[in-house]
Amino acid sequence: MFLKHLINPKPSIILFFIIFCVLFGLLPLIHFRIDTVFTHSYLHPFIVLLMGISIPFFLSMGLNNIIYEKNIIRKENLVIGCVFILITSPFINTVEVWISSFLLLFLFNFLLQSYQKDLPFSQFYNASIILGVTTFICPNLICLILLLIISGINYNNLNWRIIVIILLGGATPYLFYFVFLFMTDSPFIFPKILDFNQITFLVIEGAHLSKIVWLIILLLVVVFSFFELFTWLYKKSIRSRRTFMTIIWFFIISIIIAAYSNWEYFYFTKIPLAIIISNYFVYTKSRRIANILFSLLVISSFYYKYMIVFNV
Repeated sequence: MFLKHLINPKPSIILFFIIFCVLFGLLPLIHFRIDTVFTHSYLHPFIVLLMGISIPFFLSMGLNNIIYEKNIIRKENLVIGCVFILITSPFINTVEVWISSFLLLFLFNFLLQSYQKDLPFSQFYNASIILGVTTFICPNLICLILLLIISGINYNNLNWRIIVIILLGGATPYLFYFVFLFMTDSPFIFPKILDFNQITFLVIEGAHLSKIVWLIILLLVVVFSFFELFTWLYKKSIRSRRTFMTIIWFFIISIIIAAYSNWEYFYFTKIPLAIIISNYFVYTKSRRIANILFSLLVISSFYYKYMIVFNV
């Protein structure tokens, strides 16, 4: 069915994926006005629409290429990109989160590049600089500094010098920020690093039918995906095993951050989750079940996107 065309895709499938991303982003406009769907506090709805199509598309393709080039999922595919677009259906006007997620993609790439490097100073420094920049947009992402430390432990290259490099890299954007304030004689305002709220859980009581169906199918796919991953993880290569441990910790840390933050922070959980789900769709031997689940995810996501105003 759909999946077999996304694994080892032909050029025509890549073109189809581009068209799919555009049409999927425009889907709510069939039922609602642009200023109703793509509202933002300071950006024009048309700009939000363009960013809502382009940034997730480039993010999904970048994530897809990183995972394949690093041999984490060895089969060439477009499954990761497609899954990422589908599971980020609820996010239609979260401009700041889109930008932060795009930056986190580079952070994730630097962490993967640190594998089998005895002195990965540049990789960790660059990753921590990016993390520092994202905290200006989404302050609670500072907690992802744990991911950098865990990645160093996982790849056996963490030492006191790496920890110092991480701290220096994270502090560098703030140093430039304070110098800029001093040079422009602007008011000295320390950025709000942490903005935690009381933990809130996702409630579906009273939610629209499209949201309930989408969440149930997504949860079912996630359960199958984690079961597949933990069942076959020991059979993967050493690099894949270690990288998937980093990905799992990425998911755990980001979902904890999201649970104590605004709902938009759940977008950051989609990067590792898309990889884990795609690993299931690409490698599972139960192809019939995988095709059924993927088809249900596609249908429910289109229904959710079409009725998006009732779900925000």
